[in-house]
Amino acid sequence: MPFWKSHKKYSAGTWDDRLDGLFSCGVNYSGKTILDVGCNMGIVAYEIAKRRPAYIHGIDILKPHTRVARSIFLGSNVESRFDAMNLGSRKLQSVLNDSYDIVLLLAVYQHVRRGLGQEEADRIFTDIINRAQTIVARVPDEDDIRLQSLIEGAGFTLSDRHKSPRGSTVLAYHRH
Repeated sequence: MPFWKSHKKYSAGTWDDRLDGLFSCGVNYSGKTILDVGCNMGIVAYEIAKRRPAYIHGIDILKPHTRVARSIFLGSNVESRFDAMNLGSRKLQSVLNDSYDIVLLLAVYQHVRRGLGQEEADRIFTDIINRAQTIVARVPDEDDIRLQSLIEGAGFTLSDRHKSPRGSTVLAYHRH
């Protein structure tokens, strides 16, 4: 039995929770450059890597998580990079690429907002959103529309919505 099946619980969900809706939201990951903000231990990136993207860049605040992600990708044919960094760091700008085909914002916005405040979280996420052509966001509370407003305000249109039986919603946006 794989590690993530035998030890499914982690921080605020399960591996199944993390993957729910990502592959049924109409986003094609093949050949794309991807930024996974709040990548955790890289399991979502690893599952996406099976769909043959060109490049995956993960960022997480916890160094042990990014070490695990790097280890998982040692045997992968997908070019990858995993950085341990607080999104409020001044170094963030020098770590991010100018653009990505797809940016994953999977239940991370509310944590940054809680830690850094609304104004700083909005500034950081607006910058990240503006680097993308497609956004895949998981929102734990669909009634808290702040992240959706930032995405739509940057010129994106909602193209798919997947409500999880576990409570969160995956939203796929494309730049128009």
